[in-house]
Amino acid sequence: MLEITRLPKNPYSLGILARYLAGSKPFSDLEFGATVLSLLHQINDETHLVATRNDRIVGYLGWLRAKEDVAHAWLEHGERLVPDPEGNAIAVTIFLADQPEDILSIFKAAKRAEPGRSVYWKRYFTDGRMPSPRKVRKK
Repeated sequence: MLEITRLPKNPYSLGILARYLAGSKPFSDLEFGATVLSLLHQINDETHLVATRNDRIVGYLGWLRAKEDVAHAWLEHGERLVPDPEGNAIAVTIFLADQPEDILSIFKAAKRAEPGRSVYWKRYFTDGRMPSPRKVRKK
C-alpha cells in the first residue's frame, strides 16, 4: 500500500532524500549544491511529500510557494522562480516517482496539503523528450 507523508525536520531526512534522488536520472546528473539546498528548504518549510511502500521510498515531491503570476511565468517563459510563503500557487521543483501509477496519488496529496493553491510543474522525461509544462489551476 502506498503511504504519503512528510519527513521530520532533521539531518537524517536530508540524507535519506539525497540518497534516494541520487540513484535516479536526471538527479544523478545535477549539481549537488543546488539540489541539496532545495531539499533542505523543502524539509524545513514542510513543502514536501514522500511516498513509501513497504518502508521503502518510491516517490518524492517538493515545492515552493509562489505568487501565481510568478509560477506561470516560470512555467511558460522560463523566468526566475521567486518564493513567496504567502503565495497563492505552488511550483513543484523536485519530483520523482518510481512507478507511473503513483504519480497521480502523489500530486493529489500535494493538492490536499496546499488547499486553494494552483499547482505548476514541468514534466521531464528520461527518454530525451522536451519538458512539458503542466498546471492545475485553483477553482
